[in-house]
Amino acid sequence: MPEDYDFCARVDQYRRATGAGDKVNVMLNYGYALLEAECLRAINTVGLDAHVGFLHEMNPSKNSLAYDLQEPFRFLVDMAVISLIESKKMDNKDFIRTESYSLRLKPSGAKKVTEEVNNWMNKKVPYKKQSVMWSYVLLLKTRELAQYLVEKRKSLDFVKPQYATKRQDTSDIRQKNTQYFLF
Repeated sequence: MPEDYDFCARVDQYRRATGAGDKVNVMLNYGYALLEAECLRAINTVGLDAHVGFLHEMNPSKNSLAYDLQEPFRFLVDMAVISLIESKKMDNKDFIRTESYSLRLKPSGAKKVTEEVNNWMNKKVPYKKQSVMWSYVLLLKTRELAQYLVEKRKSLDFVKPQYATKRQDTSDIRQKNTQYFLF
């Protein structure tokens, strides 16, 4: 990551209770909120309860199922943020530091992150002999989960489809990236 992004790890280097301290985590947090909204839309479309999850703690004030559904699709947000950084689309003017020292996106930055996440959600992937957008795959997987829960399906597979990367990263770069994303 470029030095001006102040990125050390996914865990906030400043150990703040709320908000993010660096630009990468701000963009990731915002992107994951957008992904949560997509998951909630799919959950509501198929008639599931967003508060009843399997992997995340159930709490009436949390969308546990949405958090569960986000997991296999988080890479789309990660790739969107990496794309924004590599294309140098984000500027210092897209961020603002609050009175509590948290970093936030300004509307211009939020728009850029939203557009890039949407670009990745709209990318097509082969799935069940068709070419469909990732956003539709999310809906299909949510529908498959609902069918599994009411025993209309005997199995559930969240592994397929898989994203096939075309990146040309060297093993050195991959090793360095692995260090950054360790919790």
